[in-house]
Amino acid sequence: MPPSLDALEVSLLNTSGKVKLDARFRTLFTLKSLASVSDENCVRVISIIGKGFEDDSALLKHELAYVLGQIRDVRALKCLEDVLADEKEHTMVRHEAAEAMGAISSPASLPLLQRYLEADPEVSIRETCHLAINKINFDSSEQGKAERARQEQLEKAHGDAISAASNAAAPIDPAPATVHVPASARAEGNVYSLENVAHFRTSLLDNSLPLFERYRAMFALRNTVQQGSKEAQELAMQALADSLVDPSALFRHEVCFVFGELCHPASVPAMSKVLDDDAEHEMVRHEAAEALGGVLEEATEGGEIAQAAVVKTLTRWAEDTSAPRVVRESCIVALDEIAYNNDPTQFQPMDAVELEM
Repeated sequence: MPPSLDALEVSLLNTSGKVKLDARFRTLFTLKSLASVSDENCVRVISIIGKGFEDDSALLKHELAYVLGQIRDVRALKCLEDVLADEKEHTMVRHEAAEAMGAISSPASLPLLQRYLEADPEVSIRETCHLAINKINFDSSEQGKAERARQEQLEKAHGDAISAASNAAAPIDPAPATVHVPASARAEGNVYSLENVAHFRTSLLDNSLPLFERYRAMFALRNTVQQGSKEAQELAMQALADSLVDPSALFRHEVCFVFGELCHPASVPAMSKVLDDDAEHEMVRHEAAEALGGVLEEATEGGEIAQAAVVKTLTRWAEDTSAPRVVRESCIVALDEIAYNNDPTQFQPMDAVELEM
């Protein structure tokens, strides 16, 4: 049986003062899973997570906002709106609140998002509001509805029960991946093929395009790594790595997030370089640290990952008191999760809950 919501609340909020940050992260994602069990659970989970914004860890609060968006319930909007409106809150947390509002995709969020798009002094907040506004409008458009229907049809045609369950549990992206390339021979089928990588790459790197469209190309490249041939995967990974010179910190942070989703060994050099760059924005370095931790968690014995080098890099920044707190904590969480997942004696409640679903 999964732990009770009462016990999970005590863990997430660290009422004892003794719960490690990585354990609180696991608790958070267990709560996310339990929110889908019943409407009563969902209301309680939103309430518990909302209390967590009193914490002093920006990294944890950023993750709280992310999970509220992934739960995709309009009853979480009030909490997220309050976080976005709190200009004293860490930028990374406010950004995640705006992105979560886009994930929930309620038109009721548009006025507040528009206000911060026009007036917020932080460029990453303005950019996130741009993405969220465009996603909400896209989701309610005829094009958005048609693309979702097409994607669902493709998944039914090519997937099995396991992949269907995986798709249902997949993260809600800040922009939907491109699903249609008109000039492609595969325009009506799976576009995540070698022949379309160049198209996605061009859109990804084109600064004249709206950020929303470039994000769509980014997630198309991610899908290509997940679904394409080995050659297509290599070129898609290279395109993503090449985009890390973009002037937008928000954009660079999302590329690192995608690398974290992919857990592909080819991302290690790029993510190590980002983490080691103490002039890089802290939210970009935070995502690079988490991506490195994810790659190492997925590494198999005899694989291509230089595991010792990755651990050394994460340890260096976890122990560097001059590094931003979110960077240090991201490295600590990554190292703790690696140790936890490599310990066969550990019971992983989140996995157990998801299997029971």
